[in-house]
Amino acid sequence: MSEFNFEMVSIPRVQLDQILIQMQRAEGICRKARPASRHPDREELMAEPTTFYSGASGYAGATMRDVIQQIETYLPLQ
Repeated sequence: MSEFNFEMVSIPRVQLDQILIQMQRAEGICRKARPASRHPDREELMAEPTTFYSGASGYAGATMRDVIQQIETYLPLQ
């Protein structure tokens, strides 16, 4: 059985709240996304890119990269 080594990391509450907002927004965008049609009409062409899976995936990926960077800034140097 392996032992876990827990180490506390302090993240300011305002920063944590911002991270949660970013992640909740990305989750909501992904949940509402839909596939793009093969022959989009004008309305689809003018729609927000995150309306579709490809745009939502890109938004979520960028959000996760940003959150990772924010969290890493609070980790101690090794």
